[in-house]
Amino acid sequence: MNGWGVRVFALMWAVLLSFGVFAGEAKNVILLIGDGMGMGQIGTTLLYSRTMLGRDLRMVELMKPGRTAIVLNDTADAMVTESAAAAGQIATGKRMLAGAISMAEDGKTPLPTLLEIAQGQGKAVGLVTTSGITDATPAAFAAHLAKRSDEASAAEQELQHRVDVLMGGRRQFFLPESAGGKRKDGRDLVAEARAAGYAYASTAEEMQAVGQTPLLGLFNTGNMSFELDRARTQEPSLAAMTVKTLQLLSVSKKGFFAMIEGGRIDHAAHRNDAAATIRDTLAFDEAVGVAIDFAKAHPGTLVLVTADHETGGMAIIGHSKTSKDYVGADFKAIAGISASFEVVLKELGAKPTPERIRDAVKQHFAIDLTDAEVDTVARDTIKSLDPANYNYDLLHSLAFVLRPYLRVAFVTQTHTAAPLALFGAGPGAERVGGLMHNTEIFGLIRDAMTPKKRGAGKAGLSSR
Repeated sequence: MNGWGVRVFALMWAVLLSFGVFAGEAKNVILLIGDGMGMGQIGTTLLYSRTMLGRDLRMVELMKPGRTAIVLNDTADAMVTESAAAAGQIATGKRMLAGAISMAEDGKTPLPTLLEIAQGQGKAVGLVTTSGITDATPAAFAAHLAKRSDEASAAEQELQHRVDVLMGGRRQFFLPESAGGKRKDGRDLVAEARAAGYAYASTAEEMQAVGQTPLLGLFNTGNMSFELDRARTQEPSLAAMTVKTLQLLSVSKKGFFAMIEGGRIDHAAHRNDAAATIRDTLAFDEAVGVAIDFAKAHPGTLVLVTADHETGGMAIIGHSKTSKDYVGADFKAIAGISASFEVVLKELGAKPTPERIRDAVKQHFAIDLTDAEVDTVARDTIKSLDPANYNYDLLHSLAFVLRPYLRVAFVTQTHTAAPLALFGAGPGAERVGGLMHNTEIFGLIRDAMTPKKRGAGKAGLSSR
């Protein structure tokens, strides 16, 4: 190589180092968490997408290069975890007690989170979910609580942190009881946020009109609607919220950290609702696609996709009522379902008659149940056999009688210890692989965000 070539090569090397290409530095981090999204949810939705939509999931783009790991998520005190401890372990890198929000094992000592570390580096930060913004997963990144049920305090702490983008449901924890909320202290945190400079949005249209941070978007008094029901609302999709979040945060010269959660995958699986689980997983995948496209246009962006835990033990089963060979799921029947189990249960009310159950299933599922099947639902036979693992009245019995029609099954209405997946691309994603524990995700992201010195060695693989 001549002298001119050496100088050009040296200049290119310096430029690449400045962008963190070889140092593994991520200017931006997008962490996407599918709440309750195990391999059953991913696999079922992938097959649905290929069969009914004629395309792969966007998640497959991240999986195919091989930066994919199997993840365990046991906590300091439980083999089967819940979202607070699971998300807290991702956010802090430390094992913690079930129900605690980013606290040490003593339940009293706050642990630094990825969001707080990012803020300390001058990065913009955002939290987005389709459940409640005060729910366990988003709260784990911007709050420290002994009990996840203290959502009123979670709302306060998220605003105290001045998170640049906060979007989701559960407006009730921002409003006093006098305004239809659940705050017992009389405070109106929506008004306080506005006074502190936050733009406020309560509909998709209002969200689209916002052009700067900070932004507080609260789109439902409770959780946001299931994707299956969202068309009847004014709520934005998770993908639309992700687009807006990345637009707003990317203005930051020092980059950003964003946690995007598909929170209602978990709720659909808790209800054993096959159609709603698939639709919310598809909605989550659309948000993953937004993140992938952003990363392609903005080098130096780390995109990671994982889950906090699996819910329901979801699986495709083999036989229909009449099949002698394996046939698998009836995706055409699932695609024709017009409402979530949540909506159907509200219509049925408490102790519905067999006739009412039969009519509701015919209306929303286009299925004619037999007398025995209707009786199974009316008596809630399945829940009566194992009430500790079936929490929602009627719904597991309904899912059970629909099994031979839809051929998608659930083993429980609670969480399971099923292994999860982690996959991604961008600076730091080279550390994803093999068997990992969810506490290791913290160290991976922390190290990727941390500015590297030139010539520094590769960071170790363990963060614990």
